[in-house]
Amino acid sequence: MHTRTFFAIALLVLSTATAAAQDLKPGVAEAPAQPAPPPPPYKLSGLMFGDYYVFAKQHLDAWEGQHGLWLRRVYFTYDHTFTPKLSTRLRLEMNSNGKLAGGSLTPYVKDAYLRWNFRGRQALTLGIQPTLTFEHVEAVWGLRHIEKTPLDLYRVDSARDFGVTLSGPLNAPQTIKYAVQFGNESGNNAETDTFKSYRVSTRYEPKQGLTAEVMLGQFGRPNDGDRTTAQLFAGYRAPRGRLGAQYSFQKRRAPDGSTAPDTDLDIFSGFGVFDLMPRRLSAFVRADRYADPCPDCAGIDYLPIATTHPFTMTLAGLEYSLQPSVRFSPNVEWVAYSNRGGAIAARPANDAAVRLTFYWTF
Repeated sequence: MHTRTFFAIALLVLSTATAAAQDLKPGVAEAPAQPAPPPPPYKLSGLMFGDYYVFAKQHLDAWEGQHGLWLRRVYFTYDHTFTPKLSTRLRLEMNSNGKLAGGSLTPYVKDAYLRWNFRGRQALTLGIQPTLTFEHVEAVWGLRHIEKTPLDLYRVDSARDFGVTLSGPLNAPQTIKYAVQFGNESGNNAETDTFKSYRVSTRYEPKQGLTAEVMLGQFGRPNDGDRTTAQLFAGYRAPRGRLGAQYSFQKRRAPDGSTAPDTDLDIFSGFGVFDLMPRRLSAFVRADRYADPCPDCAGIDYLPIATTHPFTMTLAGLEYSLQPSVRFSPNVEWVAYSNRGGAIAARPANDAAVRLTFYWTF
């Protein structure tokens, strides 16, 4: 019995020593963990938003009482990164006819640009791209799916232009930024004339707290009917909300040979967005004051506004997030017209649109 026990213990010791010797052999090491595969050089994404709407009051008889569902915007975007410094974007857009004219959603090119980052954060962008006029204002507002920013909504400038933009930070903390843009002033469309646009902006933009921007634009038109736009914007961003205020001015020169005078347009706007339940429920309110008759408001989609009188547009609502990429928002837009000395047309009846806005991204 003692002999068998001795041989069992000896065999166990020998096995352990042999395993230890194998671990200590030179040149034999544990295989390193495989690194994670690099991310793909491309990204596909999409966005959709629309409303169930009711025009409770409308100065146009054709819209009075109209209600239904529509998709106001559908995006499908392809982003491709050639190198860390060179990338491109192709975005298609589709939307419903915002003038109750029916028809199908027809896709068209919204963005098509190439971006080259050089010398750190300096960037050169070529192609169909966002304009400088309200890019920063829209980023602080953060509720494009609820409503456009003022200069976009009232058609003072286009959301896109085909052109070249040079942009980047001016200081080491990258809080002071500039951008210079030269474009066709033809929106997403092909160039058909010799007139061009020039936009310049500079902004102070920390991650939180106070932000401010100054934007200037010059737009060529036939017969010297040029337009000059200026915008001042200030905002404040905090963990539980954000505020913004802007003043915008545009001077429209009367074309040569026209009997009409030059036109000055003034727009004031302020907004607040407040988190009632972080990442779940927020409230927002905004007021735009268009201090002159709006010459281009007949072309607004989804919210017809009279062109004959000054007005104040008030927007308010709540937004509930099932998750950050899926949101629902009951909201109301109220347009109140005011009298203007010398106006020929009678003051229109006020407008009210009640909406349940839905929004999701993927």
